[in-house]
Amino acid sequence: MSKIPISPMLVQYLVGLCCLKWHPDDVTVTIGDPVDDPAAGKARDVDVTVTVRRPDGETHAFKAYEVKHENKPLDVAVIEQLTLKLNDMSSVTHKAVVSASGFTDGAKAKAKHHGVTLFEIRPWIRPLQEQFPALTMTGTADECFPTSSVMLCWVDWRLQFVSAQAKAAFSIRADDALVNKAGKKHGIYKTFGAFTDELLFRSTGILFSLEPASTLARTFPVPYPSDEHQVGAGPAWPHTHTLDVRGDGVFVKTGEGRVQIEAITISGSLQWQREQGALYYVMEDVVTGDAFAGALIANKPRQGNMVALVLTPDSREIRIQFVTLTPEQRNFINGLTLTR
Repeated sequence: MSKIPISPMLVQYLVGLCCLKWHPDDVTVTIGDPVDDPAAGKARDVDVTVTVRRPDGETHAFKAYEVKHENKPLDVAVIEQLTLKLNDMSSVTHKAVVSASGFTDGAKAKAKHHGVTLFEIRPWIRPLQEQFPALTMTGTADECFPTSSVMLCWVDWRLQFVSAQAKAAFSIRADDALVNKAGKKHGIYKTFGAFTDELLFRSTGILFSLEPASTLARTFPVPYPSDEHQVGAGPAWPHTHTLDVRGDGVFVKTGEGRVQIEAITISGSLQWQREQGALYYVMEDVVTGDAFAGALIANKPRQGNMVALVLTPDSREIRIQFVTLTPEQRNFINGLTLTR
């Protein structure tokens, strides 16, 4: 079974999205404490609790365990720790642990002893008729729900930046650290490369509805790629866009001292591109193999932005869910779950 080739943040996203099948207005996601990782020899992994209060009064709690070594199944020690945490939640009537990397036989036995249900998030490859009969569809999720996304992208771009405080020319590399006005590590963008990624997305987020991008999108349909590893592209056109970034409070250290980046000009070409496919995942009961819920995640390259379709085995209803995190929220989650 192949493992999930996605950022660790998607584990709690998927569990939260799947739990929307019960009560979308009463789903709570809480970042937990570090969990001792026997393989690493220290507390380095984080559990995320998804709590659902159903209309019938039952409360379900799911411990979504985000491991940094996704190829290793959860073992007895981790299940023991998570079970103790679940037992401390006195109001919970149903307890579960969710993994994206499976469980050892010992972990399964320990969970059964404590009455804890185990779920695994897996690539959604089984035919829909086997787990989602209410949909009355035949075939796999990607066959029944083919997807593609079209985005405005910068290609062959270069940057020019303005700093009125700079007394001499200076250069910035992608891995150079960014600081705030006080000279401390920047709270959102750790490196200039991360800041550049944000600015490229910010720029196309402004330009996509303006001319000439909007006319070119209507005039030249973006072709579909021939396979999932290719990108379909429309014609490119030269463009320049200047962004005022004083509000980001980004400073860099130079030989002349600390200076603020006030504006950045992006020069290059813009192009509409189409990527085929989405991420298809199902949350399954490890013992029975029954599906809890399935989710189709739009393949968006910007972390913290997703569009998802959520399906359940006992209903034909398909929920459309939008997820958008601010840079501050993304940084907060990253600080808790992605530090290695």
